[in-house]
Amino acid sequence: MNIYEELEVPTLINAAGTYTVVGGSRMAEETLTAMCEAARSYVSLERLQAAVHKRVADLTHNEAAFLCNSCSTAIYLAVAACAAKHYGRDFSALSAEEIARCEVLALWGQHIPYDHAIEQLGVRLRFLGYPNLESQFDRRLLENAFGEHTICCYFAPRTPSGYYGEGCLNLSLFAEMAHRFGVPVLADGAAQLPPKSNLWHFTRDMGCEMACFSGGKDLAGPQASGLLVGKKEYLDIVASLGFPKYGCGRLMKIGREEIVALYIAIRRYVEADEASRLQWCEQEVRKLIDALKNAAHFSAERTWPNQAGQPLPRAFVALKNTALRPSELRKMLEEGTPSIICYSENRPGVYINPMCLADGEMEQIAERFLQLDQQLKKGENKA
Repeated sequence: MNIYEELEVPTLINAAGTYTVVGGSRMAEETLTAMCEAARSYVSLERLQAAVHKRVADLTHNEAAFLCNSCSTAIYLAVAACAAKHYGRDFSALSAEEIARCEVLALWGQHIPYDHAIEQLGVRLRFLGYPNLESQFDRRLLENAFGEHTICCYFAPRTPSGYYGEGCLNLSLFAEMAHRFGVPVLADGAAQLPPKSNLWHFTRDMGCEMACFSGGKDLAGPQASGLLVGKKEYLDIVASLGFPKYGCGRLMKIGREEIVALYIAIRRYVEADEASRLQWCEQEVRKLIDALKNAAHFSAERTWPNQAGQPLPRAFVALKNTALRPSELRKMLEEGTPSIICYSENRPGVYINPMCLADGEMEQIAERFLQLDQQLKKGENKA
């Protein structure tokens, strides 16, 4: 009996993606082994951090790196570093009034729940433009927004180039304008892996001072972990504020186990063959499409990219010849055997994302759809 059986919590097949609500991702055996090894010995956290941060900076082609307990913590500490640099004093020496005067500029169309980490610090988060990604953005709105208390610009990329669409204010122009006013840029790439080149693309190639990533999504490290990379002058301040130092990040604890596990996960990720993974995902999508060719109530097609803008394919399984609603289909999949989690994204069907699947799970998903197809047929015959 495993721990989930003991707790009577059913396991599921994750056909949704690297969502935190279902556990993010699965750690590799090498990562799990390293995590257990780290837990068996005592170590100086500061010496461990210094060694790991240097290794991770080298692996990701950055000047510096900092491992923490979430991507939200990375955002929080990055903004704190910008406030300290803005005033030229230690963050702990700043008054609440000085911190409250600090302003971070962001785009309304990128407003997400995780940017609350910025406001948690006590600074003002000022949104510009419109609350959608379709409206034309007048760059003068940004140019006129910079002031004496602007400490940072926050951008949440959706593609390797941070591109949203024609007429939108994209990352390259956003960074160019910020730097014209001497303001640093933080790129929130929490879910923007793959490609692995994003680990250095936003900072080294696009000029952002810092970029942060979730450790528990595609990096496949511990779910409660995060990564911040970028310029040494900012990361040095972050290190002075974060755990185990007694700065504003002291309460955001990360253990030696998570530090070691995330380091191993990052090393594996950088060394991995992206082309082979892409090919595997394409094959899994094709399996589902082929399996449902003759289904009466479902049809599958390949879609690109996935829900987070990552360069990986998904299958969209559309409902046909049935009054079944997407919400009902999702419930049937989740409550069946095996339990399958997936999302509709306001379309008449469900997306099946292969990125978190293991070998053999797509076959189980296909079989479940075929069972449901037969079930719907029997219901029609009885009617």
